[in-house]
Amino acid sequence: MITLSINDWWLALNGTEQIFWAMALLFSVVFVLVFIVSLLGFDSDSDIDLDVDTDIDGNIDFPVFSVKSITAFFTFFSWTGVLLLGEGKSLWQLLPYSIISGLVAMFLVVVLVKQFNKMTEMGNADLLDLIFEKGDVYLSIPPAKQGKGKIHITLNKSLRELNAVTEGPTIQSGEKVRIIEVLNDNSLLVEKIDTINS
Repeated sequence: MITLSINDWWLALNGTEQIFWAMALLFSVVFVLVFIVSLLGFDSDSDIDLDVDTDIDGNIDFPVFSVKSITAFFTFFSWTGVLLLGEGKSLWQLLPYSIISGLVAMFLVVVLVKQFNKMTEMGNADLLDLIFEKGDVYLSIPPAKQGKGKIHITLNKSLRELNAVTEGPTIQSGEKVRIIEVLNDNSLLVEKIDTINS
């Protein structure tokens, strides 16, 4: 009976309503799962190739386009659309509100995650424990300190994602590196393991 009622409700929706409801339900589930995973310490937030970094306070950059922020955008975008469609708004009337709602949610997630990272930020003493430890490149590291990549490394029994630079050639994603120095901005100077004597 419940299944029949849900089916009747779904069939009563027009095409636009079905699209917004499907997006709202899908991204709500993803949104909850992403943050549960983060709370459990298995932070899977990843930068997308179209990564744009924003420097909110002039010190620490944080990716605008990440799993959390994009999920937040589509979650709030779609729910705003669902609510406004329920009030009889047309697609063109609701789109600006949905986009603004999504962008606000996206910005808030960036700020909140950045603040959370500050609260859990590791000091130099912890980072110094990483010297000569091995890690895996997550985002490619540009050559000759021309930019930062990211590596995954275990510290205090927890998998961390940290900024890394190299003095050598580009180090591609998936390659293994060894930390050889902690720099002033808490990024790590690394080198490919196969280029140094183990």
